[in-house]
Amino acid sequence: MVTLLFTDIEGGVRRREADRDATAAARHDRSVREQVEAAGGHVFKTVGEAHRAVFADPVAALSAAVAIQRAAAEPRASRLPLGVRMALHSGACAERDGDYAGPVVNRAARLLDIGHGGQVLVTAAAYALLAGRLPDGIGLRDLGEQRLRDLGRAERVFQVTGPGLAEGFGALRSLDDPALWHNLPSQATSFVGRTAELAELRTLVSGGSRLVTITGPGGIGKSRLALQAAADALDGTGDGVWLTELAPVTEPELVTRTVAAALRIGEAPGRPMLGTLIDALGDRNLLLILDNAEQVLGAVAELAAAVIRSCPRVCLLVTSREPLGISGEHVFLAPSLAVPPAGLAAPGQLAAFESVQLFAEHAAMYRRGFVVDDANAAAVAAICVRLDGIPLALELAAARLGSLSVAEINARLDQRFRLLTTGNRTALPRHQTLRALIDWSYDLLSSEERIVFERLSVFAGGWTLDAAEAIVHGGDVTQWQVLDLLAALVGKSLVQAEVIGGSTRYRLLETVRQYAAERLALRAGADLEDTPAAHRDHYLSLVETAAARLRGPDEVRWLDTIEAEFDNIRAALALSIADPDSAEPGLRLAAGLKWFCYMRGHSAEIIEALSVLLRRPDARQPTRYRARGLAASCHLLNNFNRDPSVPAMAQEAITIARGLADDFVACDALCALCWFTFLAGDLTAALALVDEAVALARSAGSVHLLTTALSHRAAFRGEAGDLDAAAADQQEVLALARSAGDNYVLVITLMNRGVDQVTAGELTAGTVYLQEALRVAEAHGYRHLATATAANLGLVNLMNADAARARPLLIGVLDAARATGEKTFVHLAILGLALAAGADGDPTVAATLHGAADHLYEQAGQAFDAVDLDLRASSHARLLGALGQAAFDAAGQLGRTLSQADAIALALSTAQPDPGPGPAPPDSPAGPLSARETQILALLAGGASNATIAGTLYVTPNTVRTHLDRIRDKTGARNRAELTRYAIQAGIEPVVPAP
Repeated sequence: MVTLLFTDIEGGVRRREADRDATAAARHDRSVREQVEAAGGHVFKTVGEAHRAVFADPVAALSAAVAIQRAAAEPRASRLPLGVRMALHSGACAERDGDYAGPVVNRAARLLDIGHGGQVLVTAAAYALLAGRLPDGIGLRDLGEQRLRDLGRAERVFQVTGPGLAEGFGALRSLDDPALWHNLPSQATSFVGRTAELAELRTLVSGGSRLVTITGPGGIGKSRLALQAAADALDGTGDGVWLTELAPVTEPELVTRTVAAALRIGEAPGRPMLGTLIDALGDRNLLLILDNAEQVLGAVAELAAAVIRSCPRVCLLVTSREPLGISGEHVFLAPSLAVPPAGLAAPGQLAAFESVQLFAEHAAMYRRGFVVDDANAAAVAAICVRLDGIPLALELAAARLGSLSVAEINARLDQRFRLLTTGNRTALPRHQTLRALIDWSYDLLSSEERIVFERLSVFAGGWTLDAAEAIVHGGDVTQWQVLDLLAALVGKSLVQAEVIGGSTRYRLLETVRQYAAERLALRAGADLEDTPAAHRDHYLSLVETAAARLRGPDEVRWLDTIEAEFDNIRAALALSIADPDSAEPGLRLAAGLKWFCYMRGHSAEIIEALSVLLRRPDARQPTRYRARGLAASCHLLNNFNRDPSVPAMAQEAITIARGLADDFVACDALCALCWFTFLAGDLTAALALVDEAVALARSAGSVHLLTTALSHRAAFRGEAGDLDAAAADQQEVLALARSAGDNYVLVITLMNRGVDQVTAGELTAGTVYLQEALRVAEAHGYRHLATATAANLGLVNLMNADAARARPLLIGVLDAARATGEKTFVHLAILGLALAAGADGDPTVAATLHGAADHLYEQAGQAFDAVDLDLRASSHARLLGALGQAAFDAAGQLGRTLSQADAIALALSTAQPDPGPGPAPPDSPAGPLSARETQILALLAGGASNATIAGTLYVTPNTVRTHLDRIRDKTGARNRAELTRYAIQAGIEPVVPAP
């Protein structure tokens, strides 16, 4: 156990070049060495201004770090500030020829990367050794858990504090830094080795290779290498790094949609998704990772070619088992991890090889305290060599340490590989090595274990024991055998077992799952057909069981269950859609997810599934399942994106239900229809429909339907001004909801009660109801209701003339609505932020947002309610007084030209009250901008794309981008919305380009 102290100078090379006599770096080098040696440590490596030192005593390492930092801060140290950043980490390291290697070294280096000049950071491992032993005056401030650039487990980080040490640093440069835009996932283990490959990839991506495809056999580590290269590329500039996981995508037409979803780009009605994606990417400067592309290679190649052709600042990093085969592609073959030479068996020397590091790290996960020592070094080296350094093969071999010794693993590999390499071993394709390992494991299984292993391939994203027992039994495998057979597969490391929340969940590694699926496909007869059908039927039963319990005291447990199983449910739904025999299972499955979608999301894909199923010829018969599917689709569309087809679908569902004398389904469809009618502004018709729904709910004897219908009627009566009748309905609903444990309806009623109190002028009482509704909604994960309640609270704050409290609520509403695609809330939030800007922000921006909100409401056929109309009229009057009619109209007209994306960006730019436009020279309304820059900004503010600006001004898109970069530098604006805002404030008249 040692403690490592790593140091470097922030921007070291640039600082040294600026300090012409280069004495500062030399003095710093002497200081580091003197302080380290004085504390009993040893500098074992230097690279430029970076030092790596090792200590036996963590307190000595800390003392040296403090002394070095204080010396660097002395004024005499340099004519320039010398920002030294430092990292302390403790653990077991392998030493080889005076150098240190291994995961502990890698972790220390990653910790150093996230620090600031003048800062000393400490890991939790070092903190534990320092606790109670700190030098006088020195403290350790907890900075919380931080994701380091190796993408491994989060590290708890502490900052050293004390006299002579700097304070007031910004956010750490970890992956949690909000300035780093990305969606990179955490990994179960830290990244091992690949230094040369990462350096080459970094050079390729930064050096002009806009399409790099990492190829190699399965299990070689292509995905992990790409993720690490992407994490290293994050530097806070441009538009970030974005991952699209294509492994689950099997249909070529879904590739573009999947990429768009990862980038949070929504569909544009009536346009091909590829065109929408290309336009949205436009001149954005980002790195896009397309992971596991081989099964949809043609579609990925088409997408990549379009992006390269039309989006000049987008770079792509693709992983695939074969190249895309298009122009401009740079193919990077991912090699195996370095393996030791034959005969090397010294533990210290072996630890320098990446394959040994990976095997040792994973082995410790299966056998506590595992280290490479004299007793096992030769066998470890042999395993790494025989498995060709393939990461997944090494991980699978290490997993066998739960039941075998290293020597036994090595012996079995030797036997199996001798069989597979009969003949010309030098000609053996590398990718067969991994299959050989899985073949070997498969051949060791009993016939019953093989059957279960193959059937388990139908699961997506993992499964529980109950699910396995329900699905994989049959034939020679009885239900009571499944537990023992599953345990055997776990013991043989073909199935992974994880304890999550006190329950065991099982999964197959993706490569292993594909292998098992291939084996299942080779079986003739019932297995191939019956196992997927059993999987579908099990999850259909689960969904229908949960649907009956999602509005009661056990709802959280059932919501979490459905959430955990959603990958399997999605797979079951896909099988149902593809089933040519009957649409009924799919309709039941999708309709059963209605309340789950309300509470946890996923509405868009369930709406799409219902749309596909309902259009099928075999689904057009007037059955109860069609009626239920139509009603569910109406409810989801009402909440997600009010579609004009809702009334017709609801009427069809009502007609079918009445023909079947099914009051339950008829009432359900009526509830959807009356709510759509209400939102469309026809209050009289909505009241007539809801009275019928209430009567049907009482006739059907359904408490849940009755609470829904009464809640709707209370809302309608409140809107009509009949507050006493609304209150009576609400009291009945509250009593029914509390007795049934129906928290979802409880939130709705509390929210509506709050709105009615506000309408009656009781703002304080209304706020109390709304705050309680928000607390319950957030506690139970009701995302949609939490968003709706927050929107109402924001409007109440605006009524109280408290824009400062309203603004963060409305920003949150806008963020949530963008994530779910619920346009109603997007429009409401933009209106609310227009009102907030009108209260304490820039009046021109406020008027622009009002124009955008008006346009969006009109496009959606969405009516302003009474409160909205009052607030809007007051804001308009205030803005007219501040701007005058001409300026108000001009700003409003500009808002109407903004796309929804630009309106959202402009609304988000009002997160804080606006200080007003920056200083501008009196002789130019555009401040420091040139005439050409003013022309470009005017066109941009008028909604023109870069390509349109280039065409209008007869210049190239590259010239436009260069001008925009200069404009950003001069104005401080970071994106198109902020540039539009600057133009408005600077008095630049927007120019809408000719069509």
